[in-house]
Amino acid sequence: MFRYSKLGIAMQASSQNQLAAYYMGIPVKRLNGLVWGLAAAVAAMLLAPITFVHANMGFIGLKAFPAAVVGGFGSLPGAIVGGLVIGIVESFAGFYLPDGFKDTAPYIVVLLMLMIKPNGLFGEKLRKKV
Repeated sequence: MFRYSKLGIAMQASSQNQLAAYYMGIPVKRLNGLVWGLAAAVAAMLLAPITFVHANMGFIGLKAFPAAVVGGFGSLPGAIVGGLVIGIVESFAGFYLPDGFKDTAPYIVVLLMLMIKPNGLFGEKLRKKV
């Protein structure tokens, strides 16, 4: 789909350089909305057999963001390790700390990670030469 369809090529172009894709006539804002909608639909289809579908399911997606930041964007092993780290931190926070800290512990870990290593555990350092 990503290599041969117009939509897939537009997704690849806007993921590499949004400004250039916009100048080439790709509606980047509409495409970003479509990509987020497709991601939500796929996540709902994958989670529906495991858990019941309810209005608070969006909070599961909010827990994926700290895992991606801790692991490093663009790295599949980093996403796996980041998810494990966030899961372990959340479990320990729920066991050892008072009730409200279980939901905020992943975001505290994200803040600490951004202070210590801004690219994440497996993130690549991109340097631009001017």
